[in-house]
Amino acid sequence: MKIIHIVHSLRGGGIQNFIVSLASEQVKQKNDVTVIVIDKYNTEYCNHLENILKSNNVNVIKLDKIQGNKFSLIKAISKCRKIIQKEKPDIINTHGEISHLYGALCTILTKIPQVITVHSAKENWNFIINYFCQKKPLIFCSNSTKFDLQRKPNHITTSINNGISKDIIQSHKASNLRKEYKLREQDKIIILVGSFRPAKNYLFLKDLVDELKQDETYHFFVCGGKDVSNKDNIIETLKDYKTIHFLGLRSDISDIENESDLFLSCATFEGLPIAVLEAYFNGIPCVLSPIEQHIKISNIEKVWIPEDFTATSFVKAIKLAINESNYSHEYIYKMREKQLEQYSITETANQYERFYKKIISTNKLNV
Repeated sequence: MKIIHIVHSLRGGGIQNFIVSLASEQVKQKNDVTVIVIDKYNTEYCNHLENILKSNNVNVIKLDKIQGNKFSLIKAISKCRKIIQKEKPDIINTHGEISHLYGALCTILTKIPQVITVHSAKENWNFIINYFCQKKPLIFCSNSTKFDLQRKPNHITTSINNGISKDIIQSHKASNLRKEYKLREQDKIIILVGSFRPAKNYLFLKDLVDELKQDETYHFFVCGGKDVSNKDNIIETLKDYKTIHFLGLRSDISDIENESDLFLSCATFEGLPIAVLEAYFNGIPCVLSPIEQHIKISNIEKVWIPEDFTATSFVKAIKLAINESNYSHEYIYKMREKQLEQYSITETANQYERFYKKIISTNKLNV
């Protein structure tokens, strides 16, 4: 099967990391896979993801669209359409709002079916995207992913749980955060991963530090944002807190987690979070906010859910997790290994292929 994935960028996030695992697995299953990246990039993290894709025999094509440039937008859409007409894929899978529109515009007057994957972040479709995409088949990244747009009843949907490739995300190396930040032996490293979206709730860290009575043995490290020099309001708001550190986008998440004592998510909304799955596979103890999706995937060894969304409950869970997690990460992963089979990228890719074939078959009947 010839598959094309379209994504707006390779900047850090669950969508990008998921595509790296999915596209690589689809190649292993004897498919011809191309990833089209819309936005122009030249950062270490983007290049890192591109290199992983290429090393797994995934073809990567860059449209090099310049943000805010209308001429570049038209040029990118034209280029994308020419690529699709030349490649003649069996199916196109789009990820993220802008990518959905590109897929729709590039398949007009063709017989190529487009499938839309709705990821963890709530998608906000404007009138144009809704007009072109309202009848497209949808894949939800989990049963609990909410898609709150009005839709006609004749489109096809399914839920396929996110999965990841442990071979890609497990590094078996450790970072040098403890040395870099001159931490003491008794200091605890707590890692948070994700972009600076409001749903990630990073400002809640202020409440946690206050609840800890400024105890400087708990250090919170946030991997996310646009780049390491990002001057987002979140960073500005929390800059006076000595134990909250912003690392920017990092390509060595597994290395950092291997050195960390705890993975923490304060998120107020998720679909099926890739960052949490990565933490599971890296064998790091986890404290996850008490939201529906976290609770549904929390039946894993060494995972704690606070009783409610108060700093008191979170701190209680954090201390409990750290005090009770005296095992190595490798040992914890072995404890989880059987439980994590449900999040294997192999099973996810199998379900994607079955859905693709269903859409291709339906499309042929309707032609």
